Amino acid sequence: MVKSFIKRLVGPRANRLFLVLGILLTVFSLYKLLRTAMYVHESVVVTATVTDVLQKPFESTGEALSHGNLALGGSTSYQAIVRYTVPSGMVIDRMMTDADDTDYTVGQQVEVITPELDPSRAHINKWKFIWGSNCMLLGCGIISLLLWLGLKERRGPAPAAPARQSRGGRKKKSVGAAASAPRKRAPRKKKQA
Repeated sequence: MVKSFIKRLVGPRANRLFLVLGILLTVFSLYKLLRTAMYVHESVVVTATVTDVLQKPFESTGEALSHGNLALGGSTSYQAIVRYTVPSGMVIDRMMTDADDTDYTVGQQVEVITPELDPSRAHINKWKFIWGSNCMLLGCGIISLLLWLGLKERRGPAPAAPARQSRGGRKKKSVGAAASAPRKRAPRKKKQA
């Protein structure tokens, strides 16, 4: 019932749409997951101290959801300003652009994942900031491919070809061994001039 409703709703091109969308989302998310894995491999996890906290409401429901905040409505985002030292000895003060629903306090210790040579790419070491959006993309791609499989029209066996007819319009009759023997023609008579 749902399957036929979706087919009527989106039309016969829905299969191709879901297939293309599913492939694109899946390939793009796998690329982003690979890049994130490389980022995590090249980065170090350091302990940072929160020096200040910026509070503001999430600008939209989409932003709140993208940061893992499922409490819709008057939700507040918290952006921590942290100080940490990378293994090379450089001290970094940085505002974490990851808007979180966690109420940070000044002096709190948080884990930060950062590439040693590029502290501008630092993130708070939480799964949702590092892997969350990539996994959501992969999930959307897989759901699109599953919809494509669900809506794919099942094709039955090909219909049998009709029997060939002779020139006269009647079907040939086959009778035992006589059917396998070649049919003999009567010789043509030559016209006399």
